[in-house]
Amino acid sequence: MKTFRRAGAIMALAIIVGCARAPERPAPPAADPGGQRVAQADVELKVESVAREADTLAVTYAVHNRTQKAVLLLDGLWDVGFSGHLTLAPERAYVDLSGGKVVLSRMLLPVPEDLAVEAPEVPAVSRVEPGATVNRRAVVPLPLRTALPYPTGPEETRELSTVREVSLRVGYLPDADAVTLSQGKDAQGTPIQTPHYGPAVTAQRVLDSGPLPVTDAK
Repeated sequence: MKTFRRAGAIMALAIIVGCARAPERPAPPAADPGGQRVAQADVELKVESVAREADTLAVTYAVHNRTQKAVLLLDGLWDVGFSGHLTLAPERAYVDLSGGKVVLSRMLLPVPEDLAVEAPEVPAVSRVEPGATVNRRAVVPLPLRTALPYPTGPEETRELSTVREVSLRVGYLPDADAVTLSQGKDAQGTPIQTPHYGPAVTAQRVLDSGPLPVTDAK
């Protein structure tokens, strides 16, 4: 039996330490975004730093496009106001604490097969030209809490002191000019572009850092 719910944005997390070059790979079956693994040389994810700032964690990383075509990062996640209006939250990420792991993702997560939603949660995109590098920051509250658009289990909470490693995943579309985008503005008037769910979830590629150690976790 399918469960019906409205897709909504929830708070996020990020923790990665040091400098790491991440291969591209599909997400695990439980959250398979339809992403396909491609050569590491095509698009590179580098995790650069993590810093605890009061009751938050701030993570800095970069994405470098080595291809001959512009790509679109699916990293424009949303905050949902009390009125239901969407506001772009450029430093937000999804958090999955299931299975004893900590996974931070900034990507298009597919709707589970047993769940019906009023509208899928589709991130806004940002364009990265050939040869360009973009820097990103994710700032998340502590303690860590489950933050997913389609929760399939109970919400979990973890203190940072119990976390030993984290994985970071970033989704992108490999050919920006081949993607049909809808133009619009968020609740604060910020211009946004979003792809259509079906084609995007199929075309999405996923950069995956793999497990990374967490330091200064107290």
